[in-house]
Amino acid sequence: MTSLRNKMILALVLIGVVLFMVIQIVMIPENEAQSEQYQLAQQSPLTHDLESILPYKNKYMGATSNLVMFNHLPLSHLKRTFQLRPEKFTIEIHYEDMTTDVKAKLFKQAMLYNSVSAFALVDNLQTVEYRFSDTTIVATRVAIQGLFGEGLASLLTKEKWSTSVQDKLRDDMFVEEGIKVLTKK
Repeated sequence: MTSLRNKMILALVLIGVVLFMVIQIVMIPENEAQSEQYQLAQQSPLTHDLESILPYKNKYMGATSNLVMFNHLPLSHLKRTFQLRPEKFTIEIHYEDMTTDVKAKLFKQAMLYNSVSAFALVDNLQTVEYRFSDTTIVATRVAIQGLFGEGLASLLTKEKWSTSVQDKLRDDMFVEEGIKVLTKK
């Protein structure tokens, strides 16, 4: 009887060890790889997940959640600080990096993408100033509406966002023309 019980305990221990090894060697690294892949995709305007920023939709600028959305947009890996200017309906983002520290194409796409995201999510936001150590890019609601259409908030569905924002950013001519609409200081 004790021999059978010992064999069953040994079998259960072996099964536990095997399952533990499968989890440690296969499942955890696979989950980490998927998470890493997702985070990488979030740095590109072309593959960014709209769902990650929808919780930051707000009628009024001035809430700190308006700033948190930038932690979920392309270029979020760059060191930056924020300044809210509610009297001007403006968000200033102060980057420590220079614009040349980012690939030119990604930089231009991200400026347009982050701007349309901010204006679509925050109803009364009028200006976003991206202050880099070598230049300042100013995006206005009027300029972004001219590029992407009047009802920016209406773009906040997966299908519309994909066709009306991300697909447009795949077009190099659109990106070049779009970046000219933003003001440089």
